Amino acid sequence: MRRSRITVGIAAGLSIAVAGCGGDEAVLGVNSGDQLSDSEIQALFNALGTAIGGIGGSPHVVGAQDGPALAPTGTISVNQNVNETASCESGTIGIKGTVAGTIDDETFESDLSMHLTLSLGTCAFTAETQTITVSNPPGIVFDMDFAMGQTSFSASGSQVGGFDFTAGDGRVGSCAIDLTFDVSYTTGSPQNSTVTGEVCGRSAADFEPYTGT
Repeated sequence: MRRSRITVGIAAGLSIAVAGCGGDEAVLGVNSGDQLSDSEIQALFNALGTAIGGIGGSPHVVGAQDGPALAPTGTISVNQNVNETASCESGTIGIKGTVAGTIDDETFESDLSMHLTLSLGTCAFTAETQTITVSNPPGIVFDMDFAMGQTSFSASGSQVGGFDFTAGDGRVGSCAIDLTFDVSYTTGSPQNSTVTGEVCGRSAADFEPYTGT
């Protein structure tokens, strides 16, 4: 079987600016009702990754102050709350929480830890010919340690939670997410990645993380 690529929320060079929901506890969802196909699950995670990357370039997310641009100062400490709304193909995703660590504002080398909660208000996306609409509960809690250098990046963490969904063909169900991931890459070498756990009742061993590269 061809291995699908599940987005674990890492958009290299963008996700460094994304933070999560400090203090929220991960609540595992349930698998019930109808099922999504592998391609539909992939489309969902791609949509989430696109939404996260869409706010990744916001300067205030990584701690820059509002007002006139500041001259580069080298390594800066980041310890900031985040409360953002990202757009789906239709609808929105809430992204809320904290990010802490260091970023070099000249080279963008970074060493960050983040805890992120995706609140799926009513987020719709297209998978093949179907429109899939997802919503809470319980949302998706995303934890990640992320480091990026001039020629490399690495990320490890987890996604836990779940969502309800309806499909254009009448399917209705709920899906649980409980996975961990470890990704690393150095320029000129193959990407190394592992994902374990389950997504919608399927083994994460059948999937590869999507890094946005």
